[in-house]
Amino acid sequence: MEATQKKYRIAVLLDMSKSSAFVLTSALELAKQMDGTIEVVHVKPGRAIRQANPNFESTKAEIQEMINQMGEERQLPITYKLEYGHVKHRIRDYLALQKPDILVLGKRRPRMGLFFESITDFVINQTRNTNVLILGEDDKFHTFKDINLGFFGTELEESDLEVIKDLQRDSEKPVRHFDISDDASQKRIFPWNKTVSYKFGKSTNAMDGLVNYVSRTHTQLLCVPKKSGKRFWFKANPIKAVIRKIKVPLLILPK
Repeated sequence: MEATQKKYRIAVLLDMSKSSAFVLTSALELAKQMDGTIEVVHVKPGRAIRQANPNFESTKAEIQEMINQMGEERQLPITYKLEYGHVKHRIRDYLALQKPDILVLGKRRPRMGLFFESITDFVINQTRNTNVLILGEDDKFHTFKDINLGFFGTELEESDLEVIKDLQRDSEKPVRHFDISDDASQKRIFPWNKTVSYKFGKSTNAMDGLVNYVSRTHTQLLCVPKKSGKRFWFKANPIKAVIRKIKVPLLILPK
């Protein structure tokens, strides 16, 4: 029987750290919610010859065991790619050639080093049409069903709207809208059923206030369009500020 065409191609960037199982579990739940396929991608630094390197075979076996177990549990097939090389270069090439709809990756705490944080920044800078789901190590988040969804900023493209609607599929919960603006008269009508808005005036601690309300409203996933930060006053990249401060999973929308 011919397989039904899935709507989203979801790639999962794994570093095979202790959080990898959680990242893959969340990606599988996302695929179930949004009608997607899953491909795991792991890049091992170095220029070693694959066939002659026992570490390559060991990592391959570890990935196969993980994806076979999780795929069977959730009845979702998982493909994978395992490569050697410069990590950023291989990720850049993968995104350019494969063009996944969604890329899922983990975010390590700053105290554990800046390497993976730099990969996160690099991925966001490289994406043009790929949504990036970033999961923190402390996120206790295993389902996208009936999700408490948040949205930051006011900029929306048609493709962003489609993703948000698919995330909200079969949910009656309102979308929580968070914005930083001094224009009190500005009102937006969003093209989904219900919206609860929270607006914060521009100040040095506006982001801290926003972070606090994201937590208080039990928002489980915050959607952030890349271009929404271009109009803000932050000296640093606002997307980086959101990634650093927000304590819930983030979906960076590419437009």
